[in-house]
Order: sequence, then structure tokens, then C-alpha cells
Amino acid sequence: MPTTITHRHQPPTQSNTSRPHHLSRLATAIRAYGGTAVVALSHTAHPVLYVRHQDRTIPVVLVQDIRGGWSFVWGRTGWADSSQTEALAAYLAGAGAPAPRPPPPPPPPP
Repeated sequence: MPTTITHRHQPPTQSNTSRPHHLSRLATAIRAYGGTAVVALSHTAHPVLYVRHQDRTIPVVLVQDIRGGWSFVWGRTGWADSSQTEALAAYLAGAGAPAPRPPPPPPPPP
């Protein structure tokens, strides 16, 4: 369900349903690996996934980059492209998988 978001006197924008979709997919994949994950604020424009990882709870959010793609962001420096859901789930669930490597940047325009 889209949500209208306003900020100060700026015109309203429609939130994208990609955030809840991607975070729910990641949470399901983490649980499939035996991990613990819960999506908070799932019906808002800014849902957050909380994951139990290495004896602590970490938030995972989904952000849109300047090219229009989506990336998962967690901790101080962790990030992975949204296409790496399975690899990230294995890592966050503690299944012994390494953290996913970011994809290479696209080539510069001609």
C-alpha cells in the first residue's frame, strides 16, 4: 500500500513498495537458514529489518541509489545489492557464509 510522504513545504511523494518487498524476502531467506529476523514498520515507507547476528541485533534498511537501484545497508560499513538476497541471508543468519561482495560499478557513460 503506497503512503503519501510530505516534508516541510515540499510536494508529497509516493513511497515505493520495493522496500517492504525486499526486506520481507530477506527476512524469509534468513529464517530459512535458521536465523532470526523481523520486519518492523512494514506498512510504512521506511520499514526496518532487525536481525539477530553474532549475539547482537542489527538493523538492516533498504536504500535507493542514484541510479535507481536498491541496496541493503547494515552496521557501519555493510552493504549489498538487493540482487544478493540469498548470499546476504546466509551471512546474516550465521550459516558460515562470507559477507556478499558489492557488484562492480557500472561503466561510465560514453
